[in-house]
Amino acid sequence: MSLTPANQKEITEVLSGFGFNTKDQEVYLGLLAMGQTTLTPLAKSLGMPVSTVQSTIGRLVNRGVIDVSKQKSRSVFRASDPLVFKQILTEQARGIAGILPLLEKVKEEPLTTPRLTVFTRERVTEIFNASLACKSGVVYEIVSAKDFQDVIGEKYHYTRRRTKAGVELKSLRVREHEIKKYNAGIHQKELREARFLPRELTFRANISFWDDTVAFFTTKSEGVHWMVESRSLREMMEQLFNLLWSVSGKMETLKVDEVQ
Repeated sequence: MSLTPANQKEITEVLSGFGFNTKDQEVYLGLLAMGQTTLTPLAKSLGMPVSTVQSTIGRLVNRGVIDVSKQKSRSVFRASDPLVFKQILTEQARGIAGILPLLEKVKEEPLTTPRLTVFTRERVTEIFNASLACKSGVVYEIVSAKDFQDVIGEKYHYTRRRTKAGVELKSLRVREHEIKKYNAGIHQKELREARFLPRELTFRANISFWDDTVAFFTTKSEGVHWMVESRSLREMMEQLFNLLWSVSGKMETLKVDEVQ
């Protein structure tokens, strides 16, 4: 049965999508039309050099679409039944299905290079701006409030900006260095959940983390701060935070009727 130009175009497009180049297609279709033959007659029929046909056949044999047998000392070639393409696709689909869980694992645990950015005094607000854009909507901190306020500066108004952005704060605070008074109502209004760390913890440095980012702050006098984008470091900080949270106490130092 003769093929129309549209039929031929469709075959070419599908075989190209299957990874067949022009020579692959000519050799396979030539063998399919001839039934079976040896190398020289096939090359003559296609008008191609014997060496080209030979290398192409080798490639197609490896792909499983040409069968080869021996008749005396000669190799005889035959195009596999076209249904072989369906079998190959079925095997490929089965193979892909088998590795889908592994691909999902790669997707969940991307291989990334942690990125470290160091900030000096005048650029520290870039860290706070980054935290306000967090995807999770929650910032965690372990903070010495007096030292943290000195680092931020009075003009930045981090609490006001954070509340306006709808970003919640979960805060562990050094009791000895606290500078404000809070009650449950203020915490709720300012989207904050806070606890006092055990009294023996009196450090002055500060840590904030959100999403896959962890930020470290030295004191104002030291004036060097840095931010690290690292999932493993954030996971470690989150576990340490939860441990400290479990041994920390309520932070409500302002009576309901007390005027601030």
